[in-house]
Amino acid sequence: MPLLDATDWNNIQISDATNDKRFSELGIVDAVKESTRGVDYIPPSAVEQLRKSSSLRQLEIPVLKDQQVTVVTTPGFANIPSNLPESDKYSFTAVDLFSGFRHYDAQYDNNMVDGEWAKTEVMKNVAYALGNSVESLLSTTLETRKTQVLANTTQVSQGDGTFTFNASTDTLSVSKAAQKETMFYNLEQLMAANELPGNYRIATNRAGLSVQKSEAAKYGASNDKNLQALGMLDASRMHESGNIAAGSDVFNGWFLRDGSIGVYENFPYDFRNGTKFAGKEWSITDVELPFSRMRANVYVNNEATDATALVGAGTDSNLIMTHFKEMAIWLRFYIVHPYNSDLATRSNDIVKIKGLTS
Repeated sequence: MPLLDATDWNNIQISDATNDKRFSELGIVDAVKESTRGVDYIPPSAVEQLRKSSSLRQLEIPVLKDQQVTVVTTPGFANIPSNLPESDKYSFTAVDLFSGFRHYDAQYDNNMVDGEWAKTEVMKNVAYALGNSVESLLSTTLETRKTQVLANTTQVSQGDGTFTFNASTDTLSVSKAAQKETMFYNLEQLMAANELPGNYRIATNRAGLSVQKSEAAKYGASNDKNLQALGMLDASRMHESGNIAAGSDVFNGWFLRDGSIGVYENFPYDFRNGTKFAGKEWSITDVELPFSRMRANVYVNNEATDATALVGAGTDSNLIMTHFKEMAIWLRFYIVHPYNSDLATRSNDIVKIKGLTS
């Protein structure tokens, strides 16, 4: 059987073998990954530094703070306002998620389970666990960065539908009557009224957007222009996650502007340089891992071993003097977001949202 190699990840996404593991959608990961394309506050040169920076280095991003400009009604030399700008800087800290597995070729020589199939399925299970962990970290960031202020909700309605922002829970509630295909248009108008216009996407619990999707289906595939006129988000901007619970509501989730949150991978030195020696290899996956949708740092090691302990009853001679292959998968990445000088008083472009049952 071939040795473990980082290129094994190239094939895992097309595996169709049976596996008892159930894989749920990770819609928050998808939403944030797509949102990353809208990040325009970090220049390409800084992104490159994020990919290579050691944990001992910190990339700081300069920013001009929101300025209160003085305007007077009396012109003159003595009345020229200074209006001096105030600058600030902020930075991001990389997070690490680490997993892996061991594979014993000899274990499958006298086994009903095919070794290559088992290896692929274990890789998929590991990738899913990593993706779930990524989604948990992203959810925490969304919760931290959610807007605590949202004005003009009473100006945005759909007939008898209403939007209500609860400042105690920092959550925007959408009444049942307002949950139509035009809900997205009104949400984007609400954000524009808060000086945060742009392209938005939504991530909710599974089946959370079934009402809007069914309403849109009435127009048929040939009526895309009608849907656009109604402000209906296309399917690529509607995400569902098995990690968001509806609870007693129709849906719970997040309404976020492209660029409001993003992820950039980080690749330590030996992984970037593909170091190899003594049966050990450092590399970066050619493709994004499924579920986490990020390229990973991969370490592969091959060792001789006595693996007879793998069999509970008796001694398998195949395992007395054999070898194992192990692979470590390291996701190291930055979660980025734009600067906001005061989340307590200034609206932000991430909104915690829920759809009511009445």
